[in-house]
This record gives sequence, structure tokens and C-alpha cells, in this order.
Amino acid sequence: MEELIRYGEKFFDELEIAVYRSKDVSASVELNEISMASTRSGALTIIRGIKDKRLGLAIVDSDEPPRIMEAIEQAAKMARLNSPDEKWVSLPEPGKYREGPKPNYELKDASPDGLVEMLVRGIKLAREKDEHVVVAGGEGGVSWEERHIVNSHGVDVSQEGGAAFLFLELVGRKGDVVTPGIFDFDAKRSLDLDVEGVVERAVQKVKWAYSVKASKNEEVPIILGPWAIAGLFSYALFPAFSGERLVKETTPLAGKVGEKIASDVLTIYDDPFHELSIQPVIADGEGVPTRKNVLIEKGTFKGFVWDNYWAKVHGTESTGNGKRDIRSGGINIGFHSMVIENGKRPLEEVIAEIEHGYFVDGFQGAHSSNPDNGNFAVTANPAFLIEDGEVVGSSVFLIAGNVYELLKSATEVTKEQTVMPFMTTIITPFVKFENVKIAGK
Repeated sequence: MEELIRYGEKFFDELEIAVYRSKDVSASVELNEISMASTRSGALTIIRGIKDKRLGLAIVDSDEPPRIMEAIEQAAKMARLNSPDEKWVSLPEPGKYREGPKPNYELKDASPDGLVEMLVRGIKLAREKDEHVVVAGGEGGVSWEERHIVNSHGVDVSQEGGAAFLFLELVGRKGDVVTPGIFDFDAKRSLDLDVEGVVERAVQKVKWAYSVKASKNEEVPIILGPWAIAGLFSYALFPAFSGERLVKETTPLAGKVGEKIASDVLTIYDDPFHELSIQPVIADGEGVPTRKNVLIEKGTFKGFVWDNYWAKVHGTESTGNGKRDIRSGGINIGFHSMVIENGKRPLEEVIAEIEHGYFVDGFQGAHSSNPDNGNFAVTANPAFLIEDGEVVGSSVFLIAGNVYELLKSATEVTKEQTVMPFMTTIITPFVKFENVKIAGK
């Protein structure tokens, strides 16, 4: 890599080379049958060079030095065609990295056969627990990645690791009732995926969904499950923590560091080394050391996250939140493992205290939320009616509001935490909110 950097310095003032080697193993199920099993592997190298503040990017699907040299030359041609970025300062300098957890090399050697066995076991268990259930869809997967990032300022960092996941979608047909698709999932840094737990939780929700209950316009307590939280927060809340949005004045959190923006029960942070993290990276996509960044602490907003570029534009330091876009080669501000701190009581105890309310397992339409102001309008589906401390059936309703008002109404987080490999990994408990306005449907 040192020779490649020296070669690139003939063309650029600064140069970054990022090499990614990956292996992905997956198997899918559709309508109670295994529909696909595959193994894919490859290498990708991304060149990012700067000449006279002009950026050149090139991507090549190889890690061979001759191909990388060709990509460097291509990036140089691109840089000459681009306009100077007067805000550009420099690529990152070397930093001190934490010691990451030891990779689980069992994942590197994974094959589709093990995933197929898990899915077949999941199908069998689901059918045994409820003969009316169809495993409409699902997938098991294992990803392994090795990355090496170097730049002309001396950054030289390598890391490797992998994760596995399993999700199933069940649909129940009983009499004239067809339930919505019911999901459940597991993800971790090992192949010890909880097939039985995934099936048990999903089948329980299907059985609730056989009894359809009407909804109406009212204010009620609701409990949001991990899937619902991941969808809503990823679109309506998390983008507002980006330092780029602070510079561009498109975040509602500008000027609010140190202010209360949520209930005392909510603490949210980004921590790639959390014990449940499925990607405990020691460096971000441009080689900056990662760290735990607290965003909300007991309801108080603590600050923004930054990549190298926007941090230097703003006159601060990167928080290690530069995320590589493999498709474009560029860097954006992103998160590693967003964590909502858990509480002390299990979900069943929280449900038991609700006289009338809802447990919301998923949202439709969260992608249309507006992170510039936190407004959202979503359909709660599947949602489950709670009466006298018990779930008695399923329902559908609308919720429209503002995510910051919702945060202030949170009253409890559960002991359980679930890993949601959504747009970014989210590790979240179930969260109870009071006096939420819903519109019956």
C-alpha cells in the first residue's frame, strides 16, 4: 500500500486508498419453501484524491496493484474536470485506535447449508406452533468484511469482522381473517441465532392478529417495538444529529445543545463497541478512530456527530462518524450502533399496567418523515390492542405528529434490548409513550 500511495502522490496533493474484501452468504424462504441460497465474495478499492482542492474519485472491483494504479489515474482525470471545493481542508491525520473485540472467524467460514438448516427448522417450528401459519418470507445471512484504509498523511488501519442475521415473516389465515405480515428477527456476531425465539415471538403476534379490533380517534398510551422505533427514528430523528445539517442550517437541533429535548427516561448514544453491536469497528470509513458519542442523556441533547470534512469546515474535530458509501465512494455522516439505553422491567410488566392502549410492532410510511422539523405521519400496522393489561387483538390506525413531542412523552423503556440491522444498526428496548393521539382507521 505504501508503494501505491507514493504512486498516487505523483497525481495528487493528498490521496486515500480504501480496500474492502467481503463475503456474503445467504438463504431465503418463500411460502414455506427455501427459495434461494448463495455465496458472493469479492474485492473493491476506492480511490479518493485531492489536487488543488479538486476531488477525484474512482472505484475498481479489484485489490490488485495494477488495477489500483489504473484507478488512481482515472481519479486524477476526474479531479481535473471538477471545480475546486474552497471549503476543503485536508484528509484525516493518524489517530489512536481502541482495541476491538476478537473477530469470530466461524463467520468467515460460514456456508449456505447452515442457514438453510436454520430456515427449515424455523418453518417446521412455525407450522407446529400454528397450523394456520405460512412462512411468507424470510432470510438468513452472514456477512464478513476486511477493510484496509491508508492515506498520504500516515493513516494506516485494518480491521475485519462479521455478523449473522435471521428474520422471518409469518402470515396467518384463520377463517376469513388474513393477518398482516408479522416479522421477527435476530442478529449477532455469531451463528448462534435464536431461531426458536424468533418463531415463538412471531407466532404469538400472529395469534393476537386473528382477533381484529376497530380503532377510533383518541389519546392513549402506546408501546413502540424495535421495528417501529427503527423505522421512525431513522428517518425523523437521527438525521438531525448530523453536523453537516448544523452547518447547512437544516436541523431543528441547532442551538439546543444542553437543552431538554426528550423525557428523562431516554438516553441515546452511538457506540460501535456496545456489547450487542454487530459491527464493532475501530475506525470509521476514512480511518478516524471511533468512539462512543452520547446524543441524548436523560433527555438532554448533548451534541452532534461529525465526519472529517464537515468537522473541519465547522472548526471542530471528527467524532469518527464518516461512513463510506460503497456505491459512490464518497463519505457521509452516519452512525455505527445507535443505542437506546434500556430500563429495568420486562415488556410483559409494562403491558400489564396498561388499562387501554396499544403495542405497535411496525410503522408504514416512516420514510416520508421530515428530519428538518421532526414531523411524521405513519400507519401503525401491525398494532395490537391492550385491554386491562392483556393484548386482546390487532388493529390499524394513523399517527401524525412531531418526533420531539413524542420523545417528551416517553415514560418507560423496557429491560429487553433488540438489535435491529436497519439503515443503521439500532439497539433498542421497547418504549412506552403516554397520551399519543391516534386516528382510527
